[in-house]
Amino acid sequence: MIRKIFLLLSFFSFFLAESQKDSNTVVDNSVSTQLYTKCFQNLNQGNEIFKKYPTLDSSMFCSLLSCSFLLSYKETDIQMTAEQRLIGITTQLFKEGNPVYLISGLESGSTEKKKNENLEDDNHIVYISYAECTSPFFLKRAADIVNQQTLH
Repeated sequence: MIRKIFLLLSFFSFFLAESQKDSNTVVDNSVSTQLYTKCFQNLNQGNEIFKKYPTLDSSMFCSLLSCSFLLSYKETDIQMTAEQRLIGITTQLFKEGNPVYLISGLESGSTEKKKNENLEDDNHIVYISYAECTSPFFLKRAADIVNQQTLH
């Protein structure tokens, strides 16, 4: 009997915890997040790499965020594909009228919000904060590639 009560209480506790977890979810619909995660299905840079490494699915690596993670691989051919894709995505965003510039550092989230208040300014650049304090080397490298292409 005690076992049944314990199971029943555990069962209800699990559902209560799950329902609370869902209510605490924050969805970021900002233009910066939309552009950072926007998937470009028409990318063809590095398609041969995805055949060479079948565990990598080319359809997954179609956004600035996901291609940045390709730079974390030690294989230079994968890193070159990441660079090519990042340049391709940045170019497409620029042609769409959405040039992006990746920023990081202390208070970069606040800086992003402030700089993106007026997207109709002279440069129309959308700032994207990818890290508040420290970030892995590959994210910094991705930011350098994207920013250089945007300013080029």
